[in-house]
Amino acid sequence: MRMPFFILLTLAVNLFAQSEGQLASYLERHPDADANRDGVLSREEARNHRRRDPSEGDNLSSRSHIPGIKVSLSEAPLNDVRLKSGDGVILDFAYRKPKGEGRFPVILFFHGGGGYSGLDGLRKNLVNGAIQTRFLDHGYLTVQSTRRPYWKTRKPDQLTGFYDAVEDARLVVEKVQRLPGVDPDRVILYGGSGGGILAIVTASKADVACVIAGEPATVVPLDPMTGKVAIPGNYRSIMNNPQEKFTAARQKEMRDWMSKIDCPILLLQGKPVGLYETNFEILVPELKKLGKDISHISYPGLSHGFYWGSTKTGATKSTVEKILQDTTAFIDKHTDE
Repeated sequence: MRMPFFILLTLAVNLFAQSEGQLASYLERHPDADANRDGVLSREEARNHRRRDPSEGDNLSSRSHIPGIKVSLSEAPLNDVRLKSGDGVILDFAYRKPKGEGRFPVILFFHGGGGYSGLDGLRKNLVNGAIQTRFLDHGYLTVQSTRRPYWKTRKPDQLTGFYDAVEDARLVVEKVQRLPGVDPDRVILYGGSGGGILAIVTASKADVACVIAGEPATVVPLDPMTGKVAIPGNYRSIMNNPQEKFTAARQKEMRDWMSKIDCPILLLQGKPVGLYETNFEILVPELKKLGKDISHISYPGLSHGFYWGSTKTGATKSTVEKILQDTTAFIDKHTDE
């Protein structure tokens, strides 16, 4: 039996009105969802915002379409290193060494997000990554590492915690410094988002030459969510008002590790959105107050994760080449040959 036209029309109008009401309510709760800033939230804008992850384009599941430099595995083979934390977390990592004996400068990559990665993902990034392979081609020994998750997961026995992950990263750095062919005085940390803030905090505990951090997720130490189930998306509200979480107790905690950093930091920044306020209202000024050497380079119009060369972020081959040029110039300036 066919439904009368006027009933279909009434249902359509009611559904549309409900949808419009939901959109208005969603916009009130999430004003940043209005991508074109016209004051009206479209269904597409709402859908895109709901799906948005602050670490999108930044983690190991993101696949860059910008090709890496082809460096043959016979010339720079993949090597695995076995490592375990004192409390039993598997911290195995992978590396590639340029051809030759040398004392190579090292660039140690920390992946984005707040999770854990197995060796397969680490190896793939060293072979295919737009940034990783260019550093290898440029004469750096390249390392891709992981750490325990920052937050509680569905695995009841899995050890988690941001500051424990920092300890994991410190162990990786110390192991890397003992690898054959490494110049232990020229170990550089390169991280993005969750890996960017990990690199910065790790520099307070490890002897490294400098740090390169792509839009570091300073929201994590602002609220580590220790022992809680969390994902990067839970930090959106903190991004909008980071000062609310920067309590006296948190200031003391964060200033303590900031005061121990004694190497230069370069921050790579795309569009002034997302983590921008957290970094430029708290991280950068706090480090400068403590007399630390922190600078930044802007890459206008690019989205979070551009520093890995993901095309979803608006990055191009030219972007990747510029990042390599900018970062190697920074490294050369702050390391002794």
